[in-house]
Amino acid sequence: MTSEGAHSSELLERAATALRSRGLPLTLQRRAILERFLGCTDHPAADTLHADVAAQMPALSRATVYRTLETLVELGLAVRIAHPGSEQRYDPRTDLHHHLVCDRCGAVRDHEATELAALTLPRRSRDFVARSYSVQFRGLCAACARTTDRRRPASRRNGA
Repeated sequence: MTSEGAHSSELLERAATALRSRGLPLTLQRRAILERFLGCTDHPAADTLHADVAAQMPALSRATVYRTLETLVELGLAVRIAHPGSEQRYDPRTDLHHHLVCDRCGAVRDHEATELAALTLPRRSRDFVARSYSVQFRGLCAACARTTDRRRPASRRNGA
């Protein structure tokens, strides 16, 4: 087994144990959702995850996918990513890391920035208690930037 496969198996077992501790069995549907989600790097929306898993399991309901993802968030095994103007996405990485968000296609990519780890949380105030943070950089992914560049006249591309 590859180290990636071992890591996925470890995550699946950890999730299964956490679900069982909440009185939730690891059903075939939940297992299929977890297998697709826990190893992903594409930060899927619940509907995208549903479409992927339902291709092999047509009886899978959207509600099961939404409930499973929200349970993973509650258990600390996933993070809900929300950014203005886009649907919620989910991330199986719960460690401190940041995201690059494409304004055109909506792609979300992980971004490691050790210098951001030095940020301190705001002090506790009467109306807000910060628990964590995540920085989102917005712009265009390489593919969308290339498409934009090809559409722009050559004179504007060269700064003229």
